[in-house]
Amino acid sequence: MRLLHVITLRLSLLATLILFCWSVFFYYTIMNEVNDEVDDSLEDYAEMIIIRSVRNEALPTASSGSNNQFFLREITPQYAAQTPHVRYEDRDVFIEEKDEFEPARVLTYIFQNDDGKFFELEVSTPHIDKKDLRGAIFYWIVFLFLAILLCILLLNLWTIGHSMRPLRKLLRWLDRYRVGEDNRPLDNPTRIYEFRKLNEVVKESIERTEVAYEQQKMFIGNASHEMQTPLAICSSRLEMLLEDPSLTERQMEEIVKTRQTLEQLSRMNRSLLLLTKIDNGQFADVADVNFTESIQRLLPDYEMVYASKNIRLQTELQGDFIVSMDESLAQTLLSNLLKNAFVHNHEGGEITIKATTDSLLFENTGAPESLNKDYIFERFYHSSDNRQSLGLGLAVVKAICQRYGLRIDYAFNNGKHAFTIVKN
Repeated sequence: MRLLHVITLRLSLLATLILFCWSVFFYYTIMNEVNDEVDDSLEDYAEMIIIRSVRNEALPTASSGSNNQFFLREITPQYAAQTPHVRYEDRDVFIEEKDEFEPARVLTYIFQNDDGKFFELEVSTPHIDKKDLRGAIFYWIVFLFLAILLCILLLNLWTIGHSMRPLRKLLRWLDRYRVGEDNRPLDNPTRIYEFRKLNEVVKESIERTEVAYEQQKMFIGNASHEMQTPLAICSSRLEMLLEDPSLTERQMEEIVKTRQTLEQLSRMNRSLLLLTKIDNGQFADVADVNFTESIQRLLPDYEMVYASKNIRLQTELQGDFIVSMDESLAQTLLSNLLKNAFVHNHEGGEITIKATTDSLLFENTGAPESLNKDYIFERFYHSSDNRQSLGLGLAVVKAICQRYGLRIDYAFNNGKHAFTIVKN
């Protein structure tokens, strides 16, 4: 989830909680204020009736015909002792003039006159229906909540979206950045301290990565170059040992195995050295290379070498695929793809090669499952069924394609592995 959406969601939840608490507080505050005003009126009315009763003056009618009405009755001392002398409550009372029950606020007083008698006075006045008030408050709170929430969402999206532009720009730059390539410098001015600091940290990290990458390339190149001579000497000495007539058959087998391992190490060393040279741009010669013609020249040799596998070869060379690049690298690219199609195929398999003016396709049978697209072009990657490969052939192909603006894709369709080179 994007940062903008996370912040918006959290602010919305917080606003919902705050508005809910505020609405509850607002409701009880309004009701208390309404009750206070009504209670004051009832107290004044009850006080007037009590004073007239104590003075034996004429009392108003039990129901005034308007809002207020009262009921006065004598009670026993026991009832007076067991009952609170002042009570406030909300209940429905019967209005004789209207012949119906209405919600009212009721005040009940218990008092004693000069004769020692106890009386209970109940005064009431109709008021607004609290259920209606609660419903009205609820609907208006919901309306207010939705309006405020919409405003919060819009303002939040605009404010945070505007403030996050430097971060989005930095992320786009990092997404396009490729170590070891010619990348555009980061141009991301901002007045926000955290983003300025983030820009500085990213630049410093990129610089350290570039330095480490260059040191790694230099080390691999130097190590590969220095290893060539010792490997060649070791191989020569093993060949000389094989000519010794005093060797037993067991010793000769071990020497042959050691020589094969040494040759594999030598091939790996040459591939690493080639990758380093490609990365360093040491192949400066450029010429128009016709891949279609090169394929026609190379195929007979590979068919002869791998004739024992009885692989059926089909070519559809419909156009000249021409690229301006170093001729030796073009031969390396084709050789690696052709070798990959033959070596990783099964006996009696098929290979299809298609060429047009804009693309090259190498398709072959082989492993019954698709290879991992995320790692197939990485160095030293091996498929699960083949551990004898160096894992550098496709890495070299990918490096050459990147060097000359070509794109190579992998797909697995109908049980066949397909590698496609396309001009960008």
